[in-house]
Amino acid sequence: MTRSLLLPALAAVIAAPLLAAPAFAQQMGMPEGQGMPQGMPQGMPPQGMPNHKPDPMARVNQQIAQLHQTLKITSAQEPQWQALARVMRENAANMETLFKERAAHFDQMNAVESLKSYQRIAEAHVANMNRLIPTFASLYDVLSPEQRKAADASFRYQEARRRARMQGGQMQNGQMPQMPMTQPGQN
Repeated sequence: MTRSLLLPALAAVIAAPLLAAPAFAQQMGMPEGQGMPQGMPQGMPPQGMPNHKPDPMARVNQQIAQLHQTLKITSAQEPQWQALARVMRENAANMETLFKERAAHFDQMNAVESLKSYQRIAEAHVANMNRLIPTFASLYDVLSPEQRKAADASFRYQEARRRARMQGGQMQNGQMPQMPMTQPGQN
């Protein structure tokens, strides 16, 4: 995977659990206190739903720890790693604030207000990625070829997991789902 493809994959992996499910669930128009709305894919977690209290910082810290272990970060790479971990935590805190604001006013929002709220989330997501990408690139630059391969493989695996969840499937025993191979630029 080329570096230009890895960075968007990293962004998707890190941000997807924090952005996609809550925004999708809230756009589905689920009033507080009700079950999953019709049309919600089975197996989709209720993250960010108005009546659900997830712990995004615990999830981000778990992702950080897992990635640190997967990449086998050395002591020489710790400064770049710590910068990345700090940005990941800050980004998660920024998004959590926006999700809480949206959830607090969700029942009173009209359609236009809901769209504007989602716009603020999308704009924050872009700003977060603008902070994350150069920080990750600095780390990626100091990784060994073996560590880069581990990073590339890890993010491909995470993308496969996300796609499986979005299609309502579950991966069993860490097994990769079968996915069609596409070339960059193909849909």
